[in-house]
Amino acid sequence: MESLRTSLSQLAGRFRRRPVVVADPFETLRLQTRLGHLATEIRRVESAPRIYARAHRLMAIEAAYDALLDEACRLAGVPETADAKRGEDKRWFEEQELASRGWSW
Repeated sequence: MESLRTSLSQLAGRFRRRPVVVADPFETLRLQTRLGHLATEIRRVESAPRIYARAHRLMAIEAAYDALLDEACRLAGVPETADAKRGEDKRWFEEQELASRGWSW
C-alpha cells in the first residue's frame, strides 16, 4: 500500500505545475530605463561627426548594452541561444524576443 502511495505521489508530482517566477517590476523598469539610455547613447555616438575615440566608445557602449540585454532576457525567460555569437544578429534576436514579451525601451 505504501509503495502505491509513493508511486501516485511521484506521478502527481510530474503533472503538477511548477510555480512561475514573477520578475520584480522595479528591476524590470530599471533594466528598461538603462537599455533606453544606452540605445540613445549608441545613436548619439554613431551620428556625431567628431567624437574623440569614437570606435572605442561605441564598442564599450555596445558591450554594456549587450550585457543588459542578456540580463533582461534571463529576467523575461527568453531561452538562451548558446550557439549564437555576440553581434548584430544575436542583439536583434534578443531585442525581438523582449519586444514580443511586452518590453520597450
